[in-house]
Order: sequence, then C-alpha cells, then structure tokens
Amino acid sequence: MKFLVCTETRGGKLESVSLEMLAAARAAALPGDEVVALVIGSSADDANARLGAADRIITAIAPDLATPTAEAYARIARAVVASEAPELVVAPYSATGLDVAPELAARCDRPIVAYVVRLDRGDDGLTATSQIYGGKVMANTAITGPAIVMVNPGSFAEAAASPAAAGSVAPLDPAPLVAGLRVELIGEDQPDLAEIDIGMAERIVCVGRGIGDEGSIEIARELATLLDAEIAGSRPVVDNGWLPKLRQVGKSGRKVKPKLYLALGVSGAPEHLEGMSRSDLIIAVNTDPKAPIFGVAHYGATCDLFDLVAALNERLRAPAGS
Repeated sequence: MKFLVCTETRGGKLESVSLEMLAAARAAALPGDEVVALVIGSSADDANARLGAADRIITAIAPDLATPTAEAYARIARAVVASEAPELVVAPYSATGLDVAPELAARCDRPIVAYVVRLDRGDDGLTATSQIYGGKVMANTAITGPAIVMVNPGSFAEAAASPAAAGSVAPLDPAPLVAGLRVELIGEDQPDLAEIDIGMAERIVCVGRGIGDEGSIEIARELATLLDAEIAGSRPVVDNGWLPKLRQVGKSGRKVKPKLYLALGVSGAPEHLEGMSRSDLIIAVNTDPKAPIFGVAHYGATCDLFDLVAALNERLRAPAGS
C-alpha cells in the first residue's frame, strides 16, 4: 500500500504538522508499504533534513511557492496523485488542507474522510476514526479503496525528525503545473506580536464560552496573574470581542505548547484542540463530562468554574505556609 503525505512549508521551513501527518501514515502502514512525502515550497532543505521517516520525498520547489496558494498546491498534488497512484492521501485539517483536500477528492474521484484522529489497519483493511459534532461523537469509516483522509492536527505525535536517506529525494518541476494560475498571492498580514506572543508562554489560563460574559473574565485574569500566566481565549470568546485576537488559541489563532494549560469553560472543538493539545500539562474545568477537552486533559473537574477559580485564587493569595 502506498501513502502520499501532503506536507506544509512556510518561508522555506517545514511546518510541524507535516511530521504529524507523516506519523499518521506510519501508524497505518505495514512492513513493505511505502510512505511518500510531497513538499511544495521555496526550499526543500529543511524538509529534507527532517523528513527521514518517509521512504521517498517528492519536492516541487520554486521561489514563488514560498506560500503556495491552494490552487497551486492542488494542481501539483493532482499531478503527483496521477503519477504515483497512492491508495491513501494523508492531508492535514488545516487552512491549506481545507482548500486542497476536497478539490483533490472531487477532481481525482476519490472519497474523503475528514476530522480523522486515528487510523487503524487490520485484517479487514483500514479504518479511520473521525471526531464529529464538535468532538462529541466518534465515527468509524471503513476505507476499502483509494481515498483521502484529513487528519486533525494534534492527533498524532510528530514523527522523529531525521535527514532523508541518500537518493530518496526526487525533484518535480512545478513550472508547467502552475502556469496560468487564476489566483495570485498579493501579500500576507502577520500579527504584531510586540505586545504578547502566547505561543512563547510557559503557563496559560484559557477561557471559553463557559465564562459567560466579558466581565466574568476578570476572575480568570486574576488567576493568571497569581500563576504568572498569560490569559487566552477560545474563538467564541475572541469573536465576541472579550479578548483580542492575539490571545486566541486554535486553528485560526495561535498554537501553544506551555508547561501548564488551564482550560476554563472550554468545550474543546477540534479547531481548539489543534492549537493546544501538545501542552505538557492540561487541566480542564467544564460542567459537561462529555466535553471533548477531557479527551486531551491530564486532569479534569466537572464543577462550576467560578467556584473552583475563586477557591484557587483565595489559596494562591494566602501567605506561604498558611
């Protein structure tokens, strides 16, 4: 069985999600199977230095592919799928993957399975487990032919980074494949991290929709101050204007990996878990015992967050030894 792993690069550097997709493919591969990594970008140096877990690497490199548009990526990927004929294409459930994978499925006439968090290979074939309805339901899909899976980032630990074996890298000229593109990248807006970069924080107190309203964030902010932590929020909190965008955790916010991640009233949608599931220690507080956040938490409490935080604040304010 042949696997094609769609990697992602930015500015010539390999995104960490690429190693997660490689690990997902390896989790389903058996001895004798082949795992091929597709690299599209402005440089292959970093990818070649880290994608040694792949059996082969196909690189499509050009200066204007530093941040490839979805159209450019899809064109190149379609050509590789046609030439390689992989049984399974593994793509991340990312901003790029959301645009590219469905187009590949439609144009290559392949079924697609999204929100995948697990791949199992047994005597009966390959089974993909997906997290649906905001992570509240797990669905199993039997894959019986050529298909595409979109894997939720954070579901697999990154494959060990190592250099590619000699002779395992094959360059692909992208020029004829991306001629006459209809979409042109004009520029990129990057957040100004001068104020705060929560991606560098060692401790984070994150509030979710369960916090109720903007005023109620103050009790969590006090806890963050007492813990010498940064305050952060899930997307609903930021969308409501209760916290600035720079403090959003998740797919459309920042990916974080602090030593401590305290989630207060966060349900744990897949997009949020993508941004924080690799934290060293995750403590979740939610009144819903079936909240998906508990699937990644090391410790959890199904109690009223205000009662718990008030008690924590009182204890942390108390003099040492009292």
